[in-house]
Amino acid sequence: MNIFILSCGVFEPELNKVLEDIKKEKLFKENINVKYLPFGLHTSLDKLKSVITGNLDSIQSDKIILLYGSKCHYMFHEFLKDYDNLITFKDSNCIELIIGDEIKNNDANLYITPGWVLKFDELNKFMNAVDIYDIRQQYGQYDNVIVGDTGVCEFTDDMIFDLFEKIQVPIETQKTDINNFKNKIIDVIKRAII
Repeated sequence: MNIFILSCGVFEPELNKVLEDIKKEKLFKENINVKYLPFGLHTSLDKLKSVITGNLDSIQSDKIILLYGSKCHYMFHEFLKDYDNLITFKDSNCIELIIGDEIKNNDANLYITPGWVLKFDELNKFMNAVDIYDIRQQYGQYDNVIVGDTGVCEFTDDMIFDLFEKIQVPIETQKTDINNFKNKIIDVIKRAII
C-alpha cells in the first residue's frame, strides 16, 4: 500500500523527525511519501483551496493524509468531501496538532511551533503585510510569543533575536513533547491502512 502525506510546510521539522523514528522503529511496512506545501497558503483561502485540490488531483496513491488543521480553511469539509481516499485531522491548526493540550487558554500569548520560527519569512510572503511595521502591528496584540520547542531543531539566540526584531514581542521557548504529534501521525497512518 502507498500512503502519501500532503502537508503544510510548517510541519516539516517535526514530521521529518517523526517519520524517521517510525522508519527506525519499523512500525509500518507501507511506503510513505511526503510533499510539503508552502507555509502561509492559509493567508489566502482561494490559493489554499486551489493548491490543495490541484495536488490532490495529481497524487497517485492508495491513501492521502492531508496534514492541515481542520480550521485552516473554513470550507475544507465541503471541497474535500469527494476525495474518497483522503484522511484529515480534527485538530484545528498546527498549534493544536503539535503542541496539543499544553496550550493554555490565554489570549495574551501566541503559541507557535518551530516551523513558524524557521519559516517566518515564507509565511510573510503570503501575508498582506506591507512592511515591517505592518508585521509588528499584527503580532503586537500579544504580550508574549511562546515557541513550543519539540527538540527537533536548535534555537540559537540569533534566531530568536531575529524573530523578535521582526515582531517586537517578547519570545520564550517552552519544552513540548513531540510524542503528542508522533502519536497523531501513527494513528492517522493506522487509519490509512485499515
